[in-house]
Amino acid sequence: MSSRTDATAGAESRAVPLRGRPSRGRPSRALQWRVFFTCWVLFSLHFATDFVREHFLVTSMVDDRSFDLGKYYGMHPDIFRNPPEAPHGGVHHGANPGISMIAAVPYLLLKPVVDRVVERDLARRKASGADTAAYRDPRQMRIAFYQRARALGVDLRFGLIGLITQVLCMAPLSAFSVVIVLRLLLGMGIRERSATWLSLAYAFCTPVLFRTAYLNQNLAIGIFALLGFAVLWDPLRRATSRWGWNARLFGAGLMGGTCFLNDYSGALATGLLGVYALWLAWDDRGARAVIPAGAVYTLGALGPILVLWYYQWAAFGNFILPPQNWMAPVTWIEVGYKGVGGPQPDLLWMLLAEPRYGLFTSAPLLLLALAWPYYHARRATLLPLREALVCLAMSLAFVVFFSAVQYTRLQWVTGIRYLMPVIPFLFLLTADVLRLVPRAVSAVALLAGFAVDWALAMTRSQAGVVQAIESVLRDGVSLPVVTTLSKMTTQYLPWGDGRLTATPLFVLAALLVAAIWLVPLPRRARGAEAAQPA
Repeated sequence: MSSRTDATAGAESRAVPLRGRPSRGRPSRALQWRVFFTCWVLFSLHFATDFVREHFLVTSMVDDRSFDLGKYYGMHPDIFRNPPEAPHGGVHHGANPGISMIAAVPYLLLKPVVDRVVERDLARRKASGADTAAYRDPRQMRIAFYQRARALGVDLRFGLIGLITQVLCMAPLSAFSVVIVLRLLLGMGIRERSATWLSLAYAFCTPVLFRTAYLNQNLAIGIFALLGFAVLWDPLRRATSRWGWNARLFGAGLMGGTCFLNDYSGALATGLLGVYALWLAWDDRGARAVIPAGAVYTLGALGPILVLWYYQWAAFGNFILPPQNWMAPVTWIEVGYKGVGGPQPDLLWMLLAEPRYGLFTSAPLLLLALAWPYYHARRATLLPLREALVCLAMSLAFVVFFSAVQYTRLQWVTGIRYLMPVIPFLFLLTADVLRLVPRAVSAVALLAGFAVDWALAMTRSQAGVVQAIESVLRDGVSLPVVTTLSKMTTQYLPWGDGRLTATPLFVLAALLVAAIWLVPLPRRARGAEAAQPA
């Protein structure tokens, strides 16, 4: 028995998804691959050169086979020396290791290539007898970081690690989440063409494009939570036909545990996915199935949680206390436990509307999600009530939690970050509303979302949305990697003389995307598509 009401089910047959007929057909493999590779190319195009704290753990694990970050002490404010009361000594950072562990895999595979490139560059510098560390930027901390990296001979290695972890970790992860959104929209009953455009709107009209540009655990939480949600819901019944119920529970638990491994805030997703699993078990299999379902889900989540506990024991000598427990005192840490206290109205307002990193200032498209209850009351929505409640609960949980975290005030450094896990869930509600609002409203919302997200992705502005858009209008379109290399052409591209252009990269990306969609399918693939049920 499903929690979907007769009225909601009836609305699905009456509603017209984006002025087309509803469809519950499965998307062709070709379409899914095309969407995936399109997003992968465009996400990779906007690679940002920021070397964040998670990158330090990547290089330490792969290059030194250690969690200790001693050689990089002083290069990032989140890297600290363990206090005397910690059972283990050493130098570490105050974040969970999940996304670093995932990103370490492609770097490990490409390490021989990176080593060769770096060794040749260092030999060239030594032979030349002259070396500079010019970096034309008004921010002194960034200049100091680059000069330290250059002095240590790791500047090129850091750049390659950033590129590898973005192109071969973050970009494909985000592209995969776009395909998941596509499948969920089709499962809701939205026709294939409209679902395809909407999934691309999720990719490029929300901060997914902006945050995919470098290694980030907050976006990863949203992606893994979305995957666990999709495995449990399975509106296309694809997983149901291939996996048993216990396999789906275990897989969802694994995704939930991975959220926890990425960050302690991921525990919210872990718990809510578990509640959703129990709700499904109760609805579809009865009360007796609830405890076994919870046990299987917990078993799936336990693996990543054990990995987290091992890391905490190896790094700090205590497997339970979080890394933040050992950080040196910083601003606001006296509030609550290490800066985490009760919800505060000013922090809530910052999370939602602060011009530099607010959820709805960085993603104006998602304002439409607030209208979902109104359209549901009119029996016009396609997203089932049970799944909509999960999306709302996931979003509300993160908003309330981070309204109690003092570090919310520091988000201006990198832009919207803490609320990235709610983006996929709010977008499902938004997509449902986009079908129902007037065309002019949906067009304005999509255009605003794209303009904001692309401007942020290009400029990486610390001053917020307005300044990012002004920069693009004043200076034209560009790419973060081109902007960064233009500041240090003396070392790497002396022929550029600080006047590099992103045009060749845009042209290359356009050609790749055109090839993805225009190259005809092999005859066998076309035949397989024709054989799929409508």
